[in-house]
Amino acid sequence: MNPAMLGGGLLICAAAAGLQADPGASLDRLLLRAEAHLMRGEGATAEGLYREALFEGWLLVGTLDRLEGRLPESRRSLLAAADLGLEDRPRLQALAVGLLKSGEAARALELLAALAARPPPDFETLRLLAKASAATGQREQALRELEAALQLAAGEPEATFLVATELLWLKEPVAAERLFAQVIAARPQPQTRVLIGRACRDAGEHARAITHLRAALEQDPRVERAHYYLGMVALADPRTGPQRLEQAIAEFREELRLNPGDALTHDQLGLALLDSERPREALPFFEAAVRGAPRAVYVHHLGRCLLALERAGDAAASLQRALDLARTDASAEPELGKIHYHLGLALRKLGRTEEATRHLSEARRRSAAEAASAADPPNSELSPLSELAAALREPLRKRVRTGLGRSYLNLGILKAQAQQFEAAAQLLGQAAELDPELPRVQASLGIALFNAKQYQQATAPLTRALETNPDDVGLTRLLGLSWLNLGSFARAAELLERDPQRAGDPALEFAYGMALVRSGRASEAQTVFSRLLSRHGDSPELSVLLGQAHAQQGDFEAATAALYRALRAKPGVADAQGTLGEIFLKQGRLAEAETALRSELESHPEDAKSRHNLALALDQLGRSGEAVTLLRALVGANPEAAESRYLLGRILLAQGETKQAIEELEAASRLDPKDPNPHYQLGQAYRRSGQAQLSEQHFDTYRKLKEARR
Repeated sequence: MNPAMLGGGLLICAAAAGLQADPGASLDRLLLRAEAHLMRGEGATAEGLYREALFEGWLLVGTLDRLEGRLPESRRSLLAAADLGLEDRPRLQALAVGLLKSGEAARALELLAALAARPPPDFETLRLLAKASAATGQREQALRELEAALQLAAGEPEATFLVATELLWLKEPVAAERLFAQVIAARPQPQTRVLIGRACRDAGEHARAITHLRAALEQDPRVERAHYYLGMVALADPRTGPQRLEQAIAEFREELRLNPGDALTHDQLGLALLDSERPREALPFFEAAVRGAPRAVYVHHLGRCLLALERAGDAAASLQRALDLARTDASAEPELGKIHYHLGLALRKLGRTEEATRHLSEARRRSAAEAASAADPPNSELSPLSELAAALREPLRKRVRTGLGRSYLNLGILKAQAQQFEAAAQLLGQAAELDPELPRVQASLGIALFNAKQYQQATAPLTRALETNPDDVGLTRLLGLSWLNLGSFARAAELLERDPQRAGDPALEFAYGMALVRSGRASEAQTVFSRLLSRHGDSPELSVLLGQAHAQQGDFEAATAALYRALRAKPGVADAQGTLGEIFLKQGRLAEAETALRSELESHPEDAKSRHNLALALDQLGRSGEAVTLLRALVGANPEAAESRYLLGRILLAQGETKQAIEELEAASRLDPKDPNPHYQLGQAYRRSGQAQLSEQHFDTYRKLKEARR
């Protein structure tokens, strides 16, 4: 159990008491330990420590985001921590607090329920579980969990106070009072009454707050903070009526009589006077507050007062100082929007319109975030990071993100070494997203994606890695092979051409030859294939490539001979029948083309090119209905297939389906803006639909593109 401590009338939250000088120190220690085990080859131990580091890092980032009002980002970070599945009780309790404060009460409840089911029973877990149950609307369940927590507390006044405070928020003031009576019996100092009065004030139990605060003053008329909280109750209690400000002013004056150096009371008295439209009376109190503690919030209130006194120049100077102080004063963060707003008003009065507009815009931008960050009830658990100044948070965030990136990077490498490439790619992708400049992260991610056969995703990190290290032969080869697998043959040929190991590696030489054939460099490909034949003999796949190279050069006789040779050696060899079908199409042998293309698709139904060519043959055979069915399936599977969309649009136009034809042809022209043919058909389509201007525009584009091609 780690409840708050009651002593001298002050509630010290364990989180605040344990504030580290460096909130990122625990993460750094975990990373150092993990990397030491990794260097010794102790991968399993290192992996466990990296997972702990990820938990620490995501919890830190999630807390920073919440404190700055970025609740969606906070939730994502905290859920990432929850997904790590750690078993450490204090860490999970800290995570649950973060989830509750970020609006993920259901996930906090799930986590805490599992934690509460693990022996031994734990006071803090049950208390937090009650908060989560209440936040999800399960009030009766929350009360039962608080009762169980109280039984574990065994009469400890600190724990009893915490349970009583939770009961106040559950609108069970009578039950809370019984527990507060036990706390008073154990800690009979007047400061205990002040503390209880403050808790009642925070929970909106104003009458009870007044009772406890008056009782504290009866015990000791000079007890500090009692009059201050009575003033705050007067301001908050709607029953006070029109006299609220005067009652508050009287209480604050009495507090200052007992504690004349208290900056907080000076500031609140100044605000009450300012709200009473008595800025001249308020000014000395704001000045005293700033002298006593030059915090940003007090300097801001002084600026407001000067503005109300029509001293715009002095107000602007004070408000600018407040803004400067806020950069190193964490408590001022919720005030930043207001500081910008009042500074904007002061500057506008001084005629400095451009500066004023900038500050007023910033005030509007911050208002929503500040409202979200102020949503926690006053008795919320404190985070050590709430004491960290805003100017120090961004360096901490950057350092933590780098630590997270290092953890994901090394976990990804461990998975890759275990041949778990998909898992490795996922981890390395997270590392690259967190810190894209981490050494070797782009290369490692590209390699993992390539090995996971995710070629499209591999190209971006491999390209970025090569920008940093352009002489890396291995990365160049993987990028070339990725483009080959994606059908970007010209890019593949360019990269594989400069591979120094290609000549001694028949698989690489074969890939290079394939890239040459399919990028229209058939004569160069023939040289490569001849070299392969002389060194390594014939193969069905090589014969197909030779056939394609001959076909590209218009030597259909040699092409068909090579393709039939491949089919005799291996009847289902990929691309042989498809290439024959393409040759027959060019020769006008439509029935033979249909037979060959259907044979290809029987063996390789995923072959989109053969399916497209079959649709083309069917259209020329006068079976356009069958062609349209094939093309619609092709376009549905790949909406970016420009050639198929063009053919579909052309056939639909011929069938009189002008509107649908225009949709397909427009899409084809967008996908391949250098192809003139869709524009010609669009010219025809718009002419038929009576849109002469659009028709002429497309005919004009067609003529220009044709000329450019010539």
